[in-house]
Amino acid sequence: MPARPSISNLKAIINAIISHGKTGNMRSVVQTLNDFDKEVKHFRNDPKIQVIMAEAYRHALEPFGVAKKFRDSEQMLGKIEGLLRTQGYSEDIQETYSEALSALVYHYIMNEMDKDIHKTLTKLGNFASKHQNNPFVQFNYAMALSQVAEYFAEKGDKDIINNILWEIVGIVTFYPGKEILTQVSDGLLQCINTAGNRLTHDELNDLANRIDEFINFTNEFEIQQKLTACQGKIFQYIAGHRMREGYSPDGKIQKRK
Repeated sequence: MPARPSISNLKAIINAIISHGKTGNMRSVVQTLNDFDKEVKHFRNDPKIQVIMAEAYRHALEPFGVAKKFRDSEQMLGKIEGLLRTQGYSEDIQETYSEALSALVYHYIMNEMDKDIHKTLTKLGNFASKHQNNPFVQFNYAMALSQVAEYFAEKGDKDIINNILWEIVGIVTFYPGKEILTQVSDGLLQCINTAGNRLTHDELNDLANRIDEFINFTNEFEIQQKLTACQGKIFQYIAGHRMREGYSPDGKIQKRK
């Protein structure tokens, strides 16, 4: 039985995968990944080694995605899923898996692969709902939601945007704080700009109240500015509803001339 590989040596191999990926040297990425697999071959049931393996496959997924080798990217994701099945309690592997899914969503967006975006975001959303106590999983889901919102907002797909809007609102409501808001503020603004005119008067009021609360979650001016812009757009839609119902924009009964 060969000696157990040191964690530092495995980390060095992962760093080499990252470096080769940044330079676009796919041959070296594949060779280094093969070297990694040889190192861990006899220790695949070791929990600590499994955490490192998940990390290696997640970082290998990235250059494959950049090179548009999506089958290879999906294969890396599948390997992490296999590790998750054997060690589902590991928060480290949970976080790595959610990060890999989020990265894959990004690469699908960059290549306008709408069907794969839907499939992967749904998978990440289902995973996030099962691991609601892991904030890093929620962070990755929030990041993916915002990216998808911006992508489909540019396409003007109001049906998708309307669904993502309430997903974003839900995740910020249950995980209040600067970290999540930083990820979703752009996507939230895009959602409201694109699909806000589909919301009912009551939904708009509810959304305005939620965003009032969100503003208090952070003292970062840039995020507060974006949330204030969301509020401004919501109030425009509310004024539109009032005018269609025969009221003035501020909700007062219009006097007949």
